[in-house]
Order: sequence, then C-alpha cells, then structure tokens
Amino acid sequence: MSAAPDARMVRRAAVGIAAQVAAAVAATVLLVSVLALSLTVLAEHRDEERTVREVTVAAGPQLIGADGVVLLHRDPSGTVRAGPAVPDPVTRLDLGRLPAGRGNARVAGREYETYAVDRPDGGRTVGLLDVTVREESGERLVGSLVLGGLLGIAAAGAAGLLLGRRAVRPLARALELQRRFVADASHELRTPLAVLHTRAELIQRRLTQAGAPAGDRLRADVAQLTADTRALGEVVEDLLLSAELQHRPAAGVPVDVGDLVAELVAAVAPVAERRGVTLAADTGDGRLTVEGVRSSLRRALAALVDNALAHVDAGGTVTVGAHRGAGRVRIAVTDDGDGLDPAEARELLRRFARGSGHADREGRRFGLGLALVSEVVEAHRGRLEISGRPGHGARFVIDLPAAPHR
Repeated sequence: MSAAPDARMVRRAAVGIAAQVAAAVAATVLLVSVLALSLTVLAEHRDEERTVREVTVAAGPQLIGADGVVLLHRDPSGTVRAGPAVPDPVTRLDLGRLPAGRGNARVAGREYETYAVDRPDGGRTVGLLDVTVREESGERLVGSLVLGGLLGIAAAGAAGLLLGRRAVRPLARALELQRRFVADASHELRTPLAVLHTRAELIQRRLTQAGAPAGDRLRADVAQLTADTRALGEVVEDLLLSAELQHRPAAGVPVDVGDLVAELVAAVAPVAERRGVTLAADTGDGRLTVEGVRSSLRRALAALVDNALAHVDAGGTVTVGAHRGAGRVRIAVTDDGDGLDPAEARELLRRFARGSGHADREGRRFGLGLALVSEVVEAHRGRLEISGRPGHGARFVIDLPAAPHR
C-alpha cells in the first residue's frame, strides 16, 4: 500500500520549497559569478593593454621593457633586434604580419598581448606581454566559481529542505486535525444513523403488514425516509473510509478480484432488476489477485456500479469485467447510458462533482463516490481511467498491479 496522499502532498511541498530556494540561489550565484568574472577579466585586459601600449610607445634604442613587456624592433632594412629577456621563439615572430596598434599572437603555445608602433623612419617597434598565466588563472577562477556555486546550491537545497519542512509543518498539523475530525465525526454518526435506519425499516415493515389503503402516502414517505437514511449512512461510511485511507493506509492482503466482482454483482442484481437494467459479470478465466484491502476495493467498485445503474435507462446494460494482462489486473465498469465527456474526467474526480449530460438528468452526479474511488485506487498503487461519449455510455477502469505468484 502507498503512503497517505496528504503526507505525500506535504513532502512535495517541502521539496518544492527546497527546489525553489536552490534555484534562486543558483540563479543568484550564476549572475554574480558571471558579472564578477566579466568585470575582473575586463579590468585585467584593460590594464594589460595599457601597459603594453605605454611601454612600447616609450621604448628607447636599448629596447628595455618593463612590467613584463618585452620589445622587438625591426629597422627599415628588415633587421630585427630583440631587447633583454625576449624568449627565443618570440625573436622569430614575423613583425610585419602583426596589426598596427593592439593585437595578439600565439607563439610556442603561449598567448601574448601585442602592440605595434610604426616609426617615422619606417621602422616598427613591437611590445609583447605574456598573458598565458592570466588566462590560466582565469580558467582556475572559473573552476573555483563553479565548484563554489555547486557547493552553495547544495547547501541552499539542504537549508531550503529544512526550512520547507518547518514551513509546511502547520499545514501537516491542520491536515491531521481535519482527518481526525472527519474520522471522529464519522464514528460518532455511524451508530445513531444505524439506529435511525433500523427504526425507519421497522416502521416501513409494520405499515406494509398493516396494508391500510389510507396509509399509502405514509408508506411512501417512510420508504423514502429509509432510502435517505441508507444514503446518508453510505456517505458517512465513505467519509470514514476516505479518512482512514489518508491517515493510515492498511497493509495489503491477497484479494481475489474475480470473487469480489461476482459477489458484488450478485448483491446488486436485485436493484438492477427492479430498474429494468441488465447487470452482467465478465471475469474470464485465470487468476485475478491483487494485494489490497478487500472492503476498500469493494466499496470503490460498488460506487462505480451504483453510478452506472443510476445513469442507465430501463433496458440498458451494465457490465462489470475483470481481466489480467502485463502484470496488471483491470476491473472495468461499462454502461450504455447517457455517457460523459472525457474532457471532464479530471473534474469528476472532485468530491460532489457533477458532469454534463442530458437535460432531464442534469449530468452525472458522483457525490463522494468517484473521488473515493480515486483515493482507494491511489492507495492501492493503481490508476483510474475514464472514457466515454455523451449519449453513448461510459467506461470506468480500475487498473491495479497484480499480486505476485506465491
């Protein structure tokens, strides 16, 4: 059996808060990191450009560099002279191919910021600043920022999860109080409703035995009272079952779906016969066993059958089928009544929902029924499928995982 839906909802809320906090931190870290890195690189680049330009423009005949800048000079005859500390590969650089002013060059695997000054006598002086270290440090800085950002996001996610759990704790308590109220109210109402229904049945039985013509109207009223108390009792049972499913899902035991369908169809057959509706069971052959709570599954299936009977005219058919395939057991309730719009399927899962339909029926009314069916199916790790067309019947399928062979 799966965990309580409300507990899952609270956990999802806490995880959602943590995810939002982590996402916000990630976006902030990314924005700040990109901005800081961009400003740092831009500032360093401008400093390097200014340094190599100033040293190159001010270069004298000795070609003595400064601040890491080395100098080369090509005289009008094409002879190249190198200043002190110029790496040998750099001395072989073709100075004529460098652009006047700012540029860059790659020599022997190293990156250089360059600045070329064309002299009035036709000579050219070129200053070069090795920026390889700066680029390598920039790459290390990016790696450090990424690592720090990931650690920050992880820490923010953990903190967000902790804060999220604290934030939704009042919600969990409120849901617990709500479930407890529903369960307590259902328990308290169950006994007086049972007594009321029993008394109504006794009055109805005595009036029927009396057989007085003058009591026809009274007998009809008492019959309606009996039906109303039965319906009210079913609503209370549904509320209690719903509260129990959400608060404390019971441990599953093997349930023979074929027997369950046959038992339910036999129990409801007199009602269908009085309404002139054909009620049929189709369970085929083979083992149809699921793990779950038999009473819950029976109540869910009964809700589907009751609604099907309520929306089929005399002469119609309701079929309850159960079949196994691909490790699943599918229980289908199919009718040829007034149908429903599949687009309303999600809406029908709300409590006391009413679907569109014929004008005289004012649509399918489900009360707690379909919402309870959905809760029961979810508690059994299954899914509820709804299909149909207005005026062409409806089909409700409870799809459950089959019990493993033992």
